[in-house]
Amino acid sequence: MQSNDVESYLQYSFQNSMPISYNPKIELLTPNDLANILRISKAGVYRLVDKRQIPFHKVMGSLRFNTQDVLSYLEQNRIEPIGLK
Repeated sequence: MQSNDVESYLQYSFQNSMPISYNPKIELLTPNDLANILRISKAGVYRLVDKRQIPFHKVMGSLRFNTQDVLSYLEQNRIEPIGLK
Protein backbone atom coordinates (compact mmCIF):
# COMPACT_ATOMS: atom_id res chain seq x y z
CA MET A 1 0.00 0.00 0.00
CA GLN A 2 1.33 3.43 -0.95
CA SER A 3 1.85 6.09 1.73
CA ASN A 4 -0.97 8.15 0.17
CA ASP A 5 -3.29 5.16 0.64
CA VAL A 6 -2.32 4.93 4.30
CA GLU A 7 -2.84 8.66 4.79
CA SER A 8 -6.23 8.49 3.06
CA TYR A 9 -7.27 5.55 5.23
CA LEU A 10 -6.22 7.32 8.43
CA GLN A 11 -7.92 10.55 7.41
CA TYR A 12 -11.14 8.72 6.52
CA SER A 13 -11.04 6.80 9.82
CA PHE A 14 -10.61 9.97 11.88
CA GLN A 15 -13.31 11.89 10.00
CA ASN A 16 -15.82 9.08 10.45
CA SER A 17 -14.85 8.22 14.04
CA MET A 18 -13.89 4.71 12.98
CA PRO A 19 -11.43 2.61 14.93
CA ILE A 20 -8.10 2.32 13.20
CA SER A 21 -7.46 -1.30 12.38
CA TYR A 22 -5.03 -0.90 9.48
CA ASN A 23 -2.28 -3.44 10.01
CA PRO A 24 -0.19 -4.10 6.92
CA LYS A 25 2.18 -7.02 6.99
CA ILE A 26 5.53 -5.42 6.38
CA GLU A 27 8.63 -7.53 6.68
CA LEU A 28 11.71 -5.52 7.56
CA LEU A 29 15.25 -6.82 7.39
CA THR A 30 18.27 -5.75 9.42
CA PRO A 31 21.61 -4.96 7.74
CA ASN A 32 22.83 -8.42 8.85
CA ASP A 33 19.76 -10.07 7.30
CA LEU A 34 20.31 -8.21 4.04
CA ALA A 35 24.02 -9.06 3.97
CA ASN A 36 23.16 -12.75 4.37
CA ILE A 37 20.48 -12.63 1.66
CA LEU A 38 22.72 -10.81 -0.85
CA ARG A 39 25.78 -12.79 0.26
CA ILE A 40 27.82 -9.65 0.73
CA SER A 41 29.53 -8.17 3.76
CA LYS A 42 27.73 -5.94 6.22
CA ALA A 43 30.09 -3.16 5.05
CA GLY A 44 28.80 -3.79 1.52
CA VAL A 45 25.26 -3.19 2.74
CA TYR A 46 26.33 0.12 4.29
CA ARG A 47 28.02 1.10 0.99
CA LEU A 48 24.71 0.49 -0.83
CA VAL A 49 22.98 2.71 1.74
CA ASP A 50 25.65 5.45 1.60
CA LYS A 51 25.34 5.56 -2.21
CA ARG A 52 21.52 5.44 -1.93
CA GLN A 53 21.48 2.41 -4.23
CA ILE A 54 18.90 0.53 -2.16
CA PRO A 55 15.85 1.96 -0.36
CA PHE A 56 15.92 1.84 3.42
CA HIS A 57 14.05 2.98 6.51
CA LYS A 58 15.36 4.36 9.78
CA VAL A 59 13.54 2.94 12.80
CA MET A 60 14.67 4.52 16.05
CA GLY A 61 18.02 5.23 14.36
CA SER A 62 18.45 1.66 13.10
CA LEU A 63 18.51 0.73 9.42
CA ARG A 64 15.76 -1.54 8.13
CA PHE A 65 15.02 -2.80 4.62
CA ASN A 66 11.59 -3.71 3.26
CA THR A 67 11.64 -7.13 1.60
CA GLN A 68 9.68 -5.79 -1.39
CA ASP A 69 12.29 -3.06 -1.87
CA VAL A 70 15.04 -5.69 -1.79
CA LEU A 71 13.25 -7.77 -4.44
CA SER A 72 12.82 -4.65 -6.60
CA TYR A 73 16.51 -3.79 -6.17
CA LEU A 74 17.50 -7.27 -7.28
CA GLU A 75 15.20 -7.13 -10.30
CA GLN A 76 16.46 -3.68 -11.34
CA ASN A 77 20.07 -4.85 -11.13
CA ARG A 78 19.57 -8.07 -13.03
CA ILE A 79 21.82 -8.48 -16.06
CA GLU A 80 20.49 -10.63 -18.88
CA PRO A 81 22.82 -13.25 -20.37
CA ILE A 82 24.25 -12.79 -23.81
CA GLY A 83 22.75 -15.29 -26.23
CA LEU A 84 25.06 -17.71 -27.98
CA LYS A 85 24.88 -17.83 -31.78
